[in-house]
Amino acid sequence: MASTIENDVKQIILVISQLPGTIDDLNNDTTLPELGYTGNMCNQLAQRLDHYVKSKKTATGVSNAEIACDETVQDIIDLITKKLS
Repeated sequence: MASTIENDVKQIILVISQLPGTIDDLNNDTTLPELGYTGNMCNQLAQRLDHYVKSKKTATGVSNAEIACDETVQDIIDLITKKLS
């Protein structure tokens, strides 16, 4: 069963990609480029994840440099999970 963090991160990734489907359709080994992500979209993802992490009362946000456009969905989930632990 997926965690709330995993579901939230997948939802953010899907919203920015503007692709149809649900988080259940998004495989963890899918790379951001496979979802059509560009450099600008990766920056948008970093900003959304920064807001998400800060909304959870965590001191450490997410910077643009922490989101590489060649990462997988699981890489992003792991990054956010680590920041929230």
